[in-house]
Amino acid sequence: MITFTELLERAKSENIAVHTPTEEQAITLLKALDKRGYEWCRGYKLTEETHYEVYKEDTCYALEPNNTIYYSLFTWYQRHDYTIIEFGEIDFKESNL
Repeated sequence: MITFTELLERAKSENIAVHTPTEEQAITLLKALDKRGYEWCRGYKLTEETHYEVYKEDTCYALEPNNTIYYSLFTWYQRHDYTIIEFGEIDFKESNL
């Protein structure tokens, strides 16, 4: 188990992607990241769109050090040596959701 704060700290120095097998998990993750000042790589709010429908249960979201988020296939992040953290391994208690 990793806290949400620990996740954000690790993302500052590691290539981290979060796997969200369900759209509800994607929404929860993106809301929490939005509250911490993250935004989509194109500059719009994370709460405007999840992009989950593109890859569905294979969706991963990469947390970049500049507080931007990208999304792609689980296997893409595997091939590019990202540490993939499963949504269920994150403790969101202190994220005020």
